[in-house]
Amino acid sequence: MTIDGQRKTFEHLVPIDRRVKIELPPNLFKDVLVRFKFSNHCFSEELPPEAVAPAGHGVADGSSECPRHRVFNEERYQLSKGLVCLIDQLIADNRWVTKTKHHNYYRADDVSLMRNGQEVKVSYAIFMTAKLKDEPGQQRHLEIYIESAYPMDTALPLAGSQWSGSFGLMLGSKWNPVQTQPHRAKKAKKNKKQDAWR
Repeated sequence: MTIDGQRKTFEHLVPIDRRVKIELPPNLFKDVLVRFKFSNHCFSEELPPEAVAPAGHGVADGSSECPRHRVFNEERYQLSKGLVCLIDQLIADNRWVTKTKHHNYYRADDVSLMRNGQEVKVSYAIFMTAKLKDEPGQQRHLEIYIESAYPMDTALPLAGSQWSGSFGLMLGSKWNPVQTQPHRAKKAKKNKKQDAWR
């Protein structure tokens, strides 16, 4: 893709595989394969209705029956080059993620970027879905789809959260959804306290 005479490459957004320690009750841990895939939303933004992307800046999204018009975003593109590093930090530190009302998860980290010739700090939010892939002839694994990633400004508040917990616990809930249900964690803790008084 060429933008304003500059070639934009996307090798940093090819799918990657990682081994991740997931959390399973009661206090069990399992090392599993996790595959990460990236959406073009990591380097593009939605166009307003009736708007037309500048020549060569359009990004195809959606289907031919229901296309979604998007436009290349330089700031998102530059930030996307650090996505894999942030994912590796998320895994290494087992950092917390938050579930949104849209049933996906996000993680926000402070990063630096250049705006108008000055370096500024922004909160960079990564939105993801997670699902179990257990198909005949393939290794059982989890798939993380990075739906979008962009800097959060004051005009763009984070979606209302329903649950927050470690990345490993969230993945454990997808690996074995019957035993691990993170969205009920707070309720279960409350019931345990009530039982102590009985």
